[in-house]
Amino acid sequence: MDDALRARFDAAPYAASLGLQLQGATPERVHLRLPYKDDNANPGRVLHGGVTASTIDAAGVLTGFVALGGAADWEIGTLDLSVSYLAAAIGEDIVATAEVLRRGKELVYSSIDVRTDGGKRIATGLSTVRGVAAGTRKEERQLAVAPTSAVLGNELMKGATAFVMSPFMARLDIAVEHAHGGAARLAMGCSDDKRDVDGAIHEGALAALIDSTGALAAWSVVGLDMRFKASTVGIHVNYHHRVPGAAVVAQARTLRRNNEIFLNEVAVTARDDGTRLATGSVTYRIVVP
Repeated sequence: MDDALRARFDAAPYAASLGLQLQGATPERVHLRLPYKDDNANPGRVLHGGVTASTIDAAGVLTGFVALGGAADWEIGTLDLSVSYLAAAIGEDIVATAEVLRRGKELVYSSIDVRTDGGKRIATGLSTVRGVAAGTRKEERQLAVAPTSAVLGNELMKGATAFVMSPFMARLDIAVEHAHGGAARLAMGCSDDKRDVDGAIHEGALAALIDSTGALAAWSVVGLDMRFKASTVGIHVNYHHRVPGAAVVAQARTLRRNNEIFLNEVAVTARDDGTRLATGSVTYRIVVP
């Protein structure tokens, strides 16, 4: 295995906190394993959807790194991530296989297949990664975006704070600031165990936050009741900017409800200055008897 790839993998604290293991790589494929542990799970030992999204993101980034022939000092990150959840992994290890679909000068498009050790497919993802040699990235213009805190208040539906008490979300130290009437706001700090190699919050952790915020917005429509069956159907994330050391806020709104399906949009901004870091959509399902 290439030493530069191993160094890139080992340099991301968030991947280490999840327990991800790099098992192999070729110029066209990367294989990751995630052994089961309780603090990556929801109640009932069900793997949290954000962990699956994080694994898919990490696999896509590493595949892009290898495909572009990156060196240890390359600047590389996710531009676009799409995840579809197919089944639950319950108390099981998972394995992610990322395969290059197309490689350009700076962009690598990959598909990622995630299965349990027994071969059950639990998710599939598409990743677009951009990589450039250190110091060669051109100036990028940023759009001014109002802080999300200026939009929502601080209303909480009954039981809202319990939503982030699952082992995985508790480990990410996610706090509920608003959850009412089809809207939600969650906050997350930038502790060491959530950082990528440049000190910014790892894109996988942002995907997990987007997944959770969209889900909570949907729950705020019907009321939080753990007797209802619920799961994420799919998420899609665009990453816009990286701010090392920045705490973040994610704000979600439910745009449409079609019986048990809830369509939600999510924006993630830096807590201090409102810089837009990522935008996502979350399709969520709640079966209300």
